[in-house]
Amino acid sequence: MSNYKTILYEIKGAVCSITLNRPDRYNSIIVEMAAELLDAFRKIRDVRDVAVVVLSGAGGKAFCTGADLSIFPEIMTEHQSALNWLAHDGYDINKAIEQCEKVVIAKVGGHCIAGGLELALCCDLIYAKESAKFGTTEINMGALPGWGGTARIVRSMPLFRAREIIYSGRKDYTAREMYEMGCLTRVFKDDEFEEKFNEVVANISSKRPIALRMGKEVMAKSLESGSIDAALALERMAIQWLTLSPETQAALAGFRKAPDEIAKKQKEANIASDVKKKE
Repeated sequence: MSNYKTILYEIKGAVCSITLNRPDRYNSIIVEMAAELLDAFRKIRDVRDVAVVVLSGAGGKAFCTGADLSIFPEIMTEHQSALNWLAHDGYDINKAIEQCEKVVIAKVGGHCIAGGLELALCCDLIYAKESAKFGTTEINMGALPGWGGTARIVRSMPLFRAREIIYSGRKDYTAREMYEMGCLTRVFKDDEFEEKFNEVVANISSKRPIALRMGKEVMAKSLESGSIDAALALERMAIQWLTLSPETQAALAGFRKAPDEIAKKQKEANIASDVKKKE
């Protein structure tokens, strides 16, 4: 555990849990939380044995409801500080999650709106309780999602559906609606959620961190490469790099050894059978 004040940070085996911990304020983001999130995601990036990071919100009522309105007089009314909040704090956290080199999974229950949805969109996978609610409300104030939401949502779901979410200003889209619109990975019933979610995390975290890391990078960069041939070249290079890594070589040695061991045992069994017949 680390001594953060607004988030919880815990590592158990191959899984790191980062939990937004302001449940009395629906896990809304303040300046201190932004700094702690950035530090936590940069820290976990270099922990070699961790394969999965689970990002969630404490208390059950919300994943996150975006920026705490109490910080707006301090940050958003002065031009330079508002620019820094968007271009530095928001952008840096976006990139820290995106470039974390782990599989980052958003665990969503309760409200996931405005900046909360923006954080979720930075993750590799989004799993939600059926009762969760989603939306972006910034347009109701004459603004737009500014922590990557306006740009990321159109890369996360069909364009015409993404436009509706941004333009409408609604905060009551159900998890099932968001899933059917193409935004979420999966939705589980509330009474099954913990069990189903834990199964997903256990499965993914059992994989080799080095392979997950490379898979994440190849898929992300292939979307930016401009052509399928460039993406395929990147994939080939990644697989070659993985194949020659010490971890993969050790695993392959085990696979190569297995048939020899089976053949040896079969030969021994045949010899024993022949001896018994002669007796």
